[in-house]
Amino acid sequence: MAQVGKLRLGIFGAARNVPFSVIEPVRNNPDLAARVDIVGVACEQGEGASFAKEWGVPTSFSSYEELLADPTVEAVYNVLPIEMRSHWTVRALLAGKHVLSETPLSNNAREAMLVQRAAEDSGRVLLEGTHPTCHPVTARVREILMEGKIGGLERIDLTLPVGHSLHGKTICTKTGALLGLGVHGVAIVRALMGDEPRVISASATPSKQDSGVDEAMSISLSSPSGVEAHLDLSVKLSGASAPTTFEVLGNNGTIHVKEWFTGRGKSSNEIALETFENDGEKKVERVDTRAERDTFYFQLMVFVEEVAEQRLRGSSGLPWEYTKGKGPSDAVRNMALVDAIARVAGISPRMPSTPPPQPYNVIGRSKL
Repeated sequence: MAQVGKLRLGIFGAARNVPFSVIEPVRNNPDLAARVDIVGVACEQGEGASFAKEWGVPTSFSSYEELLADPTVEAVYNVLPIEMRSHWTVRALLAGKHVLSETPLSNNAREAMLVQRAAEDSGRVLLEGTHPTCHPVTARVREILMEGKIGGLERIDLTLPVGHSLHGKTICTKTGALLGLGVHGVAIVRALMGDEPRVISASATPSKQDSGVDEAMSISLSSPSGVEAHLDLSVKLSGASAPTTFEVLGNNGTIHVKEWFTGRGKSSNEIALETFENDGEKKVERVDTRAERDTFYFQLMVFVEEVAEQRLRGSSGLPWEYTKGKGPSDAVRNMALVDAIARVAGISPRMPSTPPPQPYNVIGRSKL
């Protein structure tokens, strides 16, 4: 485990998920608290001071520029709205800060490429917060697949209801199923497949309140080797209490996984393995993690470890130098698949209201 002193982390925005995605994991886990200090929160809507007081954050910055100008802040957790997220991620990178970005990293894949280039040019770590892929359950399921416990992988079925999203039920119903939930869904599928799938079909159900928002999505994917995946996404409030589930089917067995993303002591961390040979075998195992170590604990620890590792090696944030997290190049591929799904479903990819600053507002102008 790399150790280079505590990482001093500032937060962009006082979003509803900040307490349970960053503050509580640090507060409730001494090993993480020994690795990171939350030193300030920047908010331009006026609630920064009250948020800092309520959650014990030492400093409230009245602007994002003020936080970036503080030389004691070494890294930023960016939970700003999607439309302006990549702009401030690039600004943070250019200010010499490492960045953990909320999902999605950007509005579309082309914008994600620009953010990746900014990270490489600045020599700073950039990770997208696809927290389910950081959880040990994901690693264990992948391990079972690699061990051949269910034979050759044939299909992955994944169901993500609105309760899965960090955006919150109200915000998620405005963002839509694909960006609110699908970013995590395709990240899980890609992590388990170990391959880059293509879109076979995708259909969107528009919201009755806003026809421009996809209330539900049904997506079919296929890998070059023929492995299929099906994702059901929904931001319907009627399904808010439904669990996140997925099923992995092989030619010699099935893996059932149920709801480990909830965290805060509510996760089951359960993996049920059923094989077909020798009259069939059923086995249930649970990944043993303390209640305090939820999916956000593992996400933040991956980020802290990546920063520490690259510091020790004197690395410069290039794609092949990431050893703990997957880095921004993986976020670009993830967003490219999300864009492809949107096109097939007849949804126009989102455009930023605040593009990244120059020269990262134009493809092909990265410094060499």
